[in-house]
Amino acid sequence: MHDQPKFFPQRSTTFYADGRSVRPQVVGTVARSQNLAGSYFTTGMVDGAEGDGLPFKATPAVLHRGQERFNIYCTPCHSRVGNGKGMIVQRGYYPATSYHSYRLRQAPLGHFFSVITNGYGAMPDLAAQVAPVDRWAIAAYIRALQLSQNATQSDVPSGARVVPINAVEESSGFSDSFLNSWNGSTPQQAHPATPAAKAAPSTPAAETPVTKSAGPVPPSAPSKTSGKNPQIASIAAPAAAAPQTAPAKEASGKGDVAKGKTLYANNCSVCHQPTRAGMPPVFPSLVGVVDRVGEKKVRTVAKEGIPDAKPPMPPHPNFTETDLDDLVAFLKTKP
Repeated sequence: MHDQPKFFPQRSTTFYADGRSVRPQVVGTVARSQNLAGSYFTTGMVDGAEGDGLPFKATPAVLHRGQERFNIYCTPCHSRVGNGKGMIVQRGYYPATSYHSYRLRQAPLGHFFSVITNGYGAMPDLAAQVAPVDRWAIAAYIRALQLSQNATQSDVPSGARVVPINAVEESSGFSDSFLNSWNGSTPQQAHPATPAAKAAPSTPAAETPVTKSAGPVPPSAPSKTSGKNPQIASIAAPAAAAPQTAPAKEASGKGDVAKGKTLYANNCSVCHQPTRAGMPPVFPSLVGVVDRVGEKKVRTVAKEGIPDAKPPMPPHPNFTETDLDDLVAFLKTKP
């Protein structure tokens, strides 16, 4: 086997008339990943930032294709309704993020394309398994899932009506607690409104409490809700305390621990775990992080992220100074 007829790179041969073992490339041959840089269709980036909107027209066929690819590649971790409670997560795999969090509902469409392409945290990249056109279709379907649970009247065509998800729950004959296992809270606290008639391709009714809207909402025009997110506002609002009970705030009076806990759950727990223990060395523990690195650094990292970390820590530009006060107050507490 050592002495066998074969071509060696850059060596001559008598097999071909021109004496070369390396043959000219077939006309039209391209290298792997060649010409994949620069265009929005293949990167999801515009001037170095994640872009928003589809690079092609959103149609029912695109959403159907996105649903099919999503159910194949994404549901094991994120579940068919996108709440991060997929079957392998329930069996001990790294917790997956919910697409219905405030942060991801505000994320541009290019963010989802980029994460599918490059991976994110514990999520591997799927560039080899999913073609660019299908990555965009999945991103469009994710936006449709988000709108199905968080739509406002401005997100649906004229004449269509938006109703609360708990009203659909009641009219469908389900119990008051039917949605609890889906969202981890009472239906009144989550999913304030949904489209009332035909939306994106439906997912199995037994697994997802989505409603239907009066026509497909273009995924390239994500919902831009105004004011505070109802889910965060309702969960974070502390119960009215008795006169003799002190409010749930840091000892210094700066920051609301209850609101900080909600911010952490919606934005940080997917990587650093609900217990704040993290998954070292990939995701560091945040137990006692304020004492270790100082409040100033915690605020800076939470707001601006650490783009050169491996994996990169994402920024949270929507965090206000009050939000940072609340988050720091929560991180100062003991788990």
